[in-house]
Amino acid sequence: MKLDNAQEAENSEDFFRAAFLYRDTLTTAIKEGNSDVIKLCKNKSVEMNKKSIASGKDFKELSFTQGLPNDKKKAHEEFISKFLSQGDLKTILRAIGKHPFFFPKVVDVQKSANKTMPISYQIASLSTISNDGHTLRGGSEGSYAWFMKMYDLNQQLIMTLYVGRIIYELMENKPNGSKLTIDILLDYFNNSRIIEEGNLKIISVGLQKYFDRDYISALHILVPQFESVFLKISERCDIDIVALDQKQGIATRTKTLSEYYLDSDEFKKVWDEDFCRQIKFILFEQLANKIRHKIAHGEITKEECNFQNTTLILYLYLVLLSRVNIKSE
Repeated sequence: MKLDNAQEAENSEDFFRAAFLYRDTLTTAIKEGNSDVIKLCKNKSVEMNKKSIASGKDFKELSFTQGLPNDKKKAHEEFISKFLSQGDLKTILRAIGKHPFFFPKVVDVQKSANKTMPISYQIASLSTISNDGHTLRGGSEGSYAWFMKMYDLNQQLIMTLYVGRIIYELMENKPNGSKLTIDILLDYFNNSRIIEEGNLKIISVGLQKYFDRDYISALHILVPQFESVFLKISERCDIDIVALDQKQGIATRTKTLSEYYLDSDEFKKVWDEDFCRQIKFILFEQLANKIRHKIAHGEITKEECNFQNTTLILYLYLVLLSRVNIKSE
């Protein structure tokens, strides 16, 4: 009966409603173990979402510009100026990685989301879908979907007003007469002594591509290397990063960084919940950037390989470099 209703909606070109009905039918088919209906409904859900987007009737892409009042603009410019004049370039790079303004606070975002969640998110059926028609995990849970919107807004403001602006100024406008160059940045990475030589040789190529404004190459190099470096440093902080495979006997391998590990108490204790959430948001979150997944599976677009996204990854490295200290032997 549910399948009949879904097909009726499709035939009448009510694609938005058809997508929901096929999804409901899919839920029932999974419980019943009906493989034929499961296959049909999975593909029909994606197809209906695509047609719904293409119709222009059900989904709209919205954009907005957020301006600062004059008094806020003045305070912001004073903050940037003071930040850029606090010392040499390496001091500023370290300050970027440590500054408490430069990552959203999970508790604060949650409080804001609880206060501002629209009534539609509390009572309506939701379906958050990607541009290629796939229903996104978490997109049907009103409170979580709204939390992610609030987190995304905070992250974008931080990136636009602070981190991106500061790094751009360092690279282009020579604060205090010194301009951030690839040699200075590589020297900063080298002197930290927390990144293994093998990783550093590859990272240096990614950073050069970043300075060359080849953001496609930079992202494809820097993202996988960040995962490797983060796990290796985590291991040195006594986090277990060895995983077991038991399909054909017992084998060991290095864990693959995932949302599951970033949500674990073990990682949060060492890295703090806010930084774990920020990594998860940038690299993995279905309702956010999920840069790691897109790169790993060849789904990232040329438009997403831009200064902002690449600078976000550079920022994650700067956090590692500023938070981890190597004791002298």
